[in-house]
Amino acid sequence: MMRLGIDVGGTNTDAVIVNADGKLLSWAKQLTSEDIVTAIYQAADTALMEANISPKKISGVFLGTTHVLNALYHPGQLAKTALIRIVKHPSAIVPGLYWPEHLKAYIKKVYQLRTNYSYTGKLKNEASLIDVQLKEMLAEIESEGIESICIVGAFSPLYESEELEIKRRIKNIYPDLPITMSHEIGSTGFLERENASLLNAVLSLVIREAMLSVTEVFKRLKLECPYWLTQNDGSLMEINEAMNFPILTIGSGVTNSLRGAAKLSQLDRCIVVDVGGSTIDIGRMMNGQPEATSGPSTILDIPVNVRMPKTESLAYGGGSLISNKRDVIKIEATIASDIEREGMAWGGKSWTLTDSFLKVFSESFKDEKIELVLLDKLSADDCYKVIHTVSKELKDRIARLQLRNEELPVVVVGGGSPMLVGNIFSKYDKVAHPAGYHICNALGACFAPLSAEIDKVFWLHHKTKEEIITQAKEMIIAELLSKGASENSIRISAVEEFPFDYLKGSYKTENKRTRRNVNLTS
Repeated sequence: MMRLGIDVGGTNTDAVIVNADGKLLSWAKQLTSEDIVTAIYQAADTALMEANISPKKISGVFLGTTHVLNALYHPGQLAKTALIRIVKHPSAIVPGLYWPEHLKAYIKKVYQLRTNYSYTGKLKNEASLIDVQLKEMLAEIESEGIESICIVGAFSPLYESEELEIKRRIKNIYPDLPITMSHEIGSTGFLERENASLLNAVLSLVIREAMLSVTEVFKRLKLECPYWLTQNDGSLMEINEAMNFPILTIGSGVTNSLRGAAKLSQLDRCIVVDVGGSTIDIGRMMNGQPEATSGPSTILDIPVNVRMPKTESLAYGGGSLISNKRDVIKIEATIASDIEREGMAWGGKSWTLTDSFLKVFSESFKDEKIELVLLDKLSADDCYKVIHTVSKELKDRIARLQLRNEELPVVVVGGGSPMLVGNIFSKYDKVAHPAGYHICNALGACFAPLSAEIDKVFWLHHKTKEEIITQAKEMIIAELLSKGASENSIRISAVEEFPFDYLKGSYKTENKRTRRNVNLTS
């Protein structure tokens, strides 16, 4: 049986088909459409025709996308969000702490509800938590144009009942309103958990309509098989799960690139540079797996407690616009998929990062539609300044990921990678530019495993630590089996435990984090 891998990038949408042995049978590339699904259909349909196979022979579809990440860099379809805090005392912490202003603007309302619980789970009184406190909020949801709700309880890592009850009350009135509950996103660390949950809520509209349309696309293609989206750690999640937790897909494009680059270069330890139309992402492969952050991480410098690929990113790519104001050169917003219509080398009027490289290194990028004479109006000195900026920032990011006792080779991939190879890196650098560099994200998606994770605080309550871990393992295995994993393919990736001995009470609490990765079998 065969696999169909799809990657939706800021500029191009790629599709590949590989057989059971991992051999590439066909590939296709389309400019990413505004609705993303049109390009998905065109690329997948072309790949199927090129491989000359029936859709019934496809055993699984594996989809990766930078769509959600790009929405944070270049806001679009973000949801007007209301934050509900469930706290012992009103918090003075400003929501959206450390957020860039363009994202913080989507936090429209903040409500602080008084919890009826202590950390021990004991009810402080018999009064209903929300009968009175929620009335004002429920009345304002529609009048304020709220499109998403985020619920964050101070004690939800221990007791999620209040978050669940508030969600139930809201859903009774607004059944279609997306609601994020913080206990489903993370556990310890209030600020990080709130940030991650808020981001998830703000992103709730970005992927929802697209994924509903993707389901219809796969039906039109007559694909009668399971399909998944890749997530931050390079593993797979079901489409419905991705719609509820878009924040878990932010790093999917990067991890697919890392895995694909390792496959193409046959290097299981390397630094990968993925040059796309909207961003340049740099990550590290260690022992055949994308390296993930341990502990709190950041998204656009926002502290969160979501597991993320350990990467460095530049907020520009081949389609980014260049400006020269008062002799100050700046790299600005991207036109990404519109580069062939608006880029100067293609006959447009917009000066892009790609135009800058073509002006100085005319052989760096091949496209029969390019006319170099159209770049005569650009200043070579200005273009050199652009290249110098890219070179310095890129090499600084690579240096951060290099090991002290081992110089890792650099693998450069992505549609814009020919611009860098031979122009920024010297011939003495350990740099690989493998064949298939332009489709490595879609290829990497085909080899993503299934996984599941529990991130929760457990009260021991007369149970031993070993019994709690066994219970968590059983929950994880049951979840993976329900996703279609074969039992003999399940293995434990990591078990982390953090004792909270400083909490008062009759029982000690311990946090057990367990993670399972499952390799898919044909």
